[in-house]
Amino acid sequence: MLKKLRKHKYFPHVIWSAMAMIAIILLFSCSQRVHSGFNIIDAHEHIQSVKKADELVLAMNNLGIEKTILLPSPIETLTLNGNQTFTRYQENIDEILKIVEKYPKRFVPLCTISPVDADALEIFKDCHERGGKGLKLYNGHSFYYEHFDTPLDSPRMKPIYAYAERNNLPVLHHVNINNYGDELENVLKEFPDLVMSIPHFMVSSRDLDKVRHILDTYPNTYTDISFGSTPYFAAGFRRISLDSDKYIEFFEKYHDRILFGTDMVLTEMEKKDQEYMETTLQCYKDILEKKSFKCAPVNDYYKGEAEKNNEAYENCKPKTGKFCKSKGEKLRSYTRWAMETNTINGLNLSSDILKKIYVENPERFLRANQ
Repeated sequence: MLKKLRKHKYFPHVIWSAMAMIAIILLFSCSQRVHSGFNIIDAHEHIQSVKKADELVLAMNNLGIEKTILLPSPIETLTLNGNQTFTRYQENIDEILKIVEKYPKRFVPLCTISPVDADALEIFKDCHERGGKGLKLYNGHSFYYEHFDTPLDSPRMKPIYAYAERNNLPVLHHVNINNYGDELENVLKEFPDLVMSIPHFMVSSRDLDKVRHILDTYPNTYTDISFGSTPYFAAGFRRISLDSDKYIEFFEKYHDRILFGTDMVLTEMEKKDQEYMETTLQCYKDILEKKSFKCAPVNDYYKGEAEKNNEAYENCKPKTGKFCKSKGEKLRSYTRWAMETNTINGLNLSSDILKKIYVENPERFLRANQ
């Protein structure tokens, strides 16, 4: 049989084609690490209902997510209704506890409070007694800061921090450290045993030196890799892609202080279906695991913005006006950004680092470093 093949006129071409294919596969394998078998913990998620949790469990099963930490939310976060108020969060606490009752091995519930409520500490205690494993705080979020009118280091907040510290309850505190970093540091100094994750690269992925300062100075602090809603998600991934070496260095140095998180905010909106969940989860995994990859939500966002600005520019008259010029500049920017994110450069982290980010760090955070 082999002799017949050797005599065939196409035999040399077949051999060379096969060898070329093998070389391509080997080259791809060397440039893209393949990781599997991690029981990943997603340390940052908001959810509206038990129904949505049913979809999330299916997505988690398909993406290798073992557990997800659920953060109670006010209705303003879940609906993005634009109101700078903080209401109905206790309804979401109840719903999350129902989700955990249905899926006790898949979800971990946190509590939340409104600093302006006179009974905030009692609400926190009640949630803890009902199964809450930590606390999510919003008063360092620029959207809510003025509404609460309660600085992070306010005397009103100190009993809340003290209760979390005393009961070994971790705190996930959304804080823009560019705006409220001094207040945050005052809290961390006064409560040195308080274990806290300041997510979204502490809302400072543009300036990692500020993040480094917090991590270097306060050993009980963490951050996570989530970026939040689509514009921030797209901008964050593009930022990492354009300067991946800088972020690789950051992850390698702080590999024991970074948590995997996605912050998809899973509401009843039609677009936030199982496919959306799986696509988003895959992008967050890919940016850690791969050297390069495609992320449709990021690229589609920039292409969509380019299309909207193209229409605005085409309909803009006169073309010489300042308004039209700004529309043209936005169009060019979004078009360029869409090209830049057609393929995204990832971090291609080692298995050892991934294990820490996916599993060991979230587990230690949930134990409040105990």
